[in-house]
Amino acid sequence: LYTKVNALMKERVESAAEMGCVPRHVSSIDAKAGTIEVKIVDVPLNHVFAITPPSCECVRFFTERHRSYPLIIQGPSAGADSTASALLAELVNLMRNKVSPKSRHRVVREIVN
Repeated sequence: LYTKVNALMKERVESAAEMGCVPRHVSSIDAKAGTIEVKIVDVPLNHVFAITPPSCECVRFFTERHRSYPLIIQGPSAGADSTASALLAELVNLMRNKVSPKSRHRVVREIVN
């Protein structure tokens, strides 16, 4: 199984490279729609997910005020206590209580590993 997965990923990486991209693991939460997605996405080489170092996490927030240019938080990934998912949970909790109803309608989380 390990060999098969490696072969598939090697193929995926080569295919993405031909398009000027790299594959990244991306998780998304849409609070308004109540949906969660986890998938592998090919992102352009100049995308923040492509240039984020492997030891870092990256969280992007798309809100009413940050539609075109999301708020980006990036930092080290060093175990469960400092992962972007823990940060996201805390920020979403704070945002529910602090932001205006107008901007509360949509929060999207994307993490790259």
